[in-house]
Amino acid sequence: MQGRDFFHAVDLHDDLEWLGAREGETPADDQVLIGHKPTRSKFAVSVSAIGDHSWDELSGVLTGTRYPRVMTHVTRIVGYYSQLQNWNRSKLAELRDRHKGTYSVPEETTDKIRLDTTPVVPAFATQPESALVAAD
Repeated sequence: MQGRDFFHAVDLHDDLEWLGAREGETPADDQVLIGHKPTRSKFAVSVSAIGDHSWDELSGVLTGTRYPRVMTHVTRIVGYYSQLQNWNRSKLAELRDRHKGTYSVPEETTDKIRLDTTPVVPAFATQPESALVAAD
């Protein structure tokens, strides 16, 4: 559904009113605040939810004739909560591995790793002996 179609449908609906907007972390997270006059309920509808759902689905949730679906998934990692919708594929794969409990590196990856066996020489060892003698 287009945003302008959503606002037009809210204007035409007798029980709904537009209350304002709230800025999110990204433009897709921006929210529109809608009020349901008979119950005095207030809803925050994300711009992405408006684009992803039909007016019948949205109006059903806003008027209380249907239960809302969970549209934001959140997880707790290292002591704070984070929304999964902004994560890249690597981070989502890491989360799946955490749920499975697989923390090891696959063997095909370790076979490709070559260790450098060149000995490390301290910098002071390359100086002449006279430079290492302490002055009295």
